[in-house]
Amino acid sequence: MNYLYHRVPHNMKGEILYPLNRMKDVDPEIFSEHVKKYEGRESIMERTIPSLGCLWNDVLHMSAVHPEEIQKLLVENGNELKSRKFFEIDPHLLEKDKTTIYLYPWGKRTFGAEDFTSFDPDNIAEYSIIPEETKRYYKEMLEKGERPLLWHGIPHFLYHGSIDTKGLNIIEI
Repeated sequence: MNYLYHRVPHNMKGEILYPLNRMKDVDPEIFSEHVKKYEGRESIMERTIPSLGCLWNDVLHMSAVHPEEIQKLLVENGNELKSRKFFEIDPHLLEKDKTTIYLYPWGKRTFGAEDFTSFDPDNIAEYSIIPEETKRYYKEMLEKGERPLLWHGIPHFLYHGSIDTKGLNIIEI
């Protein structure tokens, strides 16, 4: 079975994963900490996801790429990462009408309806491979001594809802 992966937040309270914008109400302190990852690229938080009719931070972001594959690629390029935990999420748990896939086309600073595709929980394997452009990006960033965005160029599964993590498997890499 293929899974989707979402990093276990180090400061997670309770068993519900909430999208970032929802965290403003649930736990403003955690929201303030997690919104920092958008420093220097704040404009993405104002973008609307056409297929869901909501903002980028109104959804949970997941990947079909196993985190161990990303870790392996980064280590091959001279980067050592701390141990991290990820939820392993059965894609059948997601409501299809609240889920879309952002294809993450290279070289675009904005996105439109053509950059998204419909979600089918039985067809996520095709999105579980790291694109060659992402591999080159990691290598170039690390050669320059810069920290790459780990999910850059990798298709994102976007879920407009919250996920109860009780009973989900957690993997550590």
